Amino acid sequence: MWRKRSTCWVIVVDDEEPTRKAIGQLLYDFGYQVTACADGNTALKVALSKSHEPTGNSVPDAIITDVCMPGMDGIELLQKIRDEETLLEVPVVLVTAKGMTQDRIAGYDSGADSYLTKPFDPDELVAIVDNVIERHETLNGANIEVDDLKRDLNEIKYLLLEEGGGGAGVNGFVEKTNVFLAPDERQVLELLCKGLMTKEIAVKANLSTRRAEQLLTRMFRKTKAKNRTELVRWAVSTGNVQL
Repeated sequence: MWRKRSTCWVIVVDDEEPTRKAIGQLLYDFGYQVTACADGNTALKVALSKSHEPTGNSVPDAIITDVCMPGMDGIELLQKIRDEETLLEVPVVLVTAKGMTQDRIAGYDSGADSYLTKPFDPDELVAIVDNVIERHETLNGANIEVDDLKRDLNEIKYLLLEEGGGGAGVNGFVEKTNVFLAPDERQVLELLCKGLMTKEIAVKANLSTRRAEQLLTRMFRKTKAKNRTELVRWAVSTGNVQL
């Protein structure tokens, strides 16, 4: 993780008190700041509270919610989260019983970031939470200042295009790749290479922020890039984007 867990705020939602306490205590023991809620309505109010102590975060860094709950279930809570402008990018992990395939499909259709199947291994839970938070920060450039990103882009352009260091310039070359990009992925990649943040990419491409995140995630997986700079370097060196 780029950030210390102690600076990350996680909301745990489960109507069963033993499970809620167990997950909350586990994450707290690993360093996370945790708020446990017994139902979806309470969780939504807490997430929209705009302030959390002691982290000072205005929105949670992740929300973990059980799917099967009375009243507002986990899928409905997820949909309401995605309808809130301030929360739509917050990573959500759904917890479901083993074999509930339809719940998984409905969850992913509604914008779930990951799934955890009961019974689960404690290390798996922590790894998933670490991963969704880190991935969210990578996609949104939360750890990169705009000036830093622009400087990286200029450096990549110089090294690849002018120095011929594995790039697609006159003095360089185009690296072979077996990675195929769909038209919408290529459009997002081109905008990324212009130094735009995820929200800006979404506006330019006439996409929802969530959809832009999904396309970026898919390209990170396809190219095995670890961050935005590596993805830009891959794009230029393979000739997918001309700077």
